[in-house]
Amino acid sequence: MSMSMATGVLGMLAPESRRAPEFDSRNPEELKEFMEEFEELAKRHGLTMKEKTKMVVKYVDKEMKKFWKRLEGYRDDYGILKRKIIEAYSKTLLEDKLAVAKLVKLVKKSAKGSIC
Repeated sequence: MSMSMATGVLGMLAPESRRAPEFDSRNPEELKEFMEEFEELAKRHGLTMKEKTKMVVKYVDKEMKKFWKRLEGYRDDYGILKRKIIEAYSKTLLEDKLAVAKLVKLVKKSAKGSIC
């Protein structure tokens, strides 16, 4: 007798499972890897676009879950939702890089003694 893997939402790994995709919002640079892992899992279980939108939020912390549920596409279009999530993090990462660049410039000026 062969065992068949459950498909659909019921076949997805429980969020608390050690093998489940996990995204830590304190490490936004890991978003791409998280999305790839989630999408591979969703594909193996035959999730629809609508099911993906409902499941992806189960693998993030409470604050991110609230935020992602407010984004366009949450109710029915994973493609749109994914794009909005990436846009939100891309903007944050870009702002962080600009802030770091300004800080480096300020430190260099300070080291040269040119700050009043």
